[in-house]
Amino acid sequence: MTRYPRMTHHPPDDARSPEQLVAAGLLRRHADPSPHPTLGHSPIAYVATALWAELTALAIAPSAAEATATALLHALADRAVDAALAPGNERAPHDDLYVTDPAHIGRNRRTVWFQRYGPHGPITAAFAP
Repeated sequence: MTRYPRMTHHPPDDARSPEQLVAAGLLRRHADPSPHPTLGHSPIAYVATALWAELTALAIAPSAAEATATALLHALADRAVDAALAPGNERAPHDDLYVTDPAHIGRNRRTVWFQRYGPHGPITAAFAP
């Protein structure tokens, strides 16, 4: 049985737009437009630079870094569930935050959150705070 962390809050509210976060170096645009069934059929539009760095570091060769990170991001998205279904977070809106079971990313087990910006908005992948 998969056990997801207790979710009693959402990610910290940052009033900056995703593009402002890209300009600040906190996010990067994700070039893969593939919709993910587990993310409400939305593509991942942005990835936190910290998550991307950890995923690319897992590549066997530097030339495979982007393909490796993209494949790992897809695998994580495939295992994500709507955070509103997690115990303690039942009152949260559906389809605005998806969470993964902690997975080994680098040396540590980390949870990845897929957060939607606004109704039907873009998805951003990042480590849970």
